[in-house]
Amino acid sequence: MIALRHPLLMLLAVPLVVWAWRVVYRWGIPSSRPSSRLARLTSHWIPILLALALGLAAAGPEWRTPLRGIAPVVDLAVVLDGSSSMRILDRPDEDRWHAARRTLAQFVLRRPDDRFALILFSAHPVTLSPLTADHLRLLRMLARLDIDSRDDGTAIGSALMTAVRRLEDSPARSRVILLITDGVQNRGRVTPLEAAEEARRNGIRIHAVAIGSNGESLVPLEGGGFARLRVEVDHATLQQVAHLTGGESFSAEDPAGLENSLASVDRLEKTLLPVDPPTEGRPMALWCLLAAALLALPLAVDLAFKRGRPRPAWVEGP
Repeated sequence: MIALRHPLLMLLAVPLVVWAWRVVYRWGIPSSRPSSRLARLTSHWIPILLALALGLAAAGPEWRTPLRGIAPVVDLAVVLDGSSSMRILDRPDEDRWHAARRTLAQFVLRRPDDRFALILFSAHPVTLSPLTADHLRLLRMLARLDIDSRDDGTAIGSALMTAVRRLEDSPARSRVILLITDGVQNRGRVTPLEAAEEARRNGIRIHAVAIGSNGESLVPLEGGGFARLRVEVDHATLQQVAHLTGGESFSAEDPAGLENSLASVDRLEKTLLPVDPPTEGRPMALWCLLAAALLALPLAVDLAFKRGRPRPAWVEGP
């Protein structure tokens, strides 16, 4: 199926087509008028086709093909905590930050038919990716992602509200926010329950995953060594946020628990709904320009042949 990215630009071809239709092009400068049918047809239609090819190229034609027969069925906004407490080591070989990114990548790979948005938050939420079906790009982004400790804090409510805004206009029948955090809200003007109420009004479910447990934990220092950091996880608020929207709340004290929690979310959101399949567009403007160049070639050769030749009397008219 052919679609135009900028259909209004086809209007650029209208004055060219009108001019080409009204002005008859004459091949060469023979001593008598060209009388063959081929000469009459080509002199009339080549300039018109050339104008149409240029107008079509400007409109950005694409050949759109369906990616899959049934998809996407769920739009998910992943809200990932990027505060400094995510550096805590729940086991000696992996901190919470690396465990979260690794398990999220596995979660994305298990859902090839869904679209994902990615929101990172600490003191303020940042949308790293709007809803996209480009999972390879999303996985590369997760692999490069790092924590910026200069803007530290935990603004859970603001991050959830940002996720709601990313999903509220989605046409998908199932819209889900996946919240992964290890702390208590201490920044932002929007509370988690206010954001959850807004999600409920928009028909969006929130699944909340709390990483770690209350108490002191080891955090690696940049210059080497470790420090003890006391962290509290607001399990009660996360449970209220999830249950208010019809979602589930999970507790993960270590990377293995996080993997089990995301596997549970994966099972909860396995649905097969008949929706319009997504399509992939391949630009065709280059082919239109190539066709225009092929049409212009005989005209250019003919004009070069005419240079310096006297105009025959029949061209002047009666």
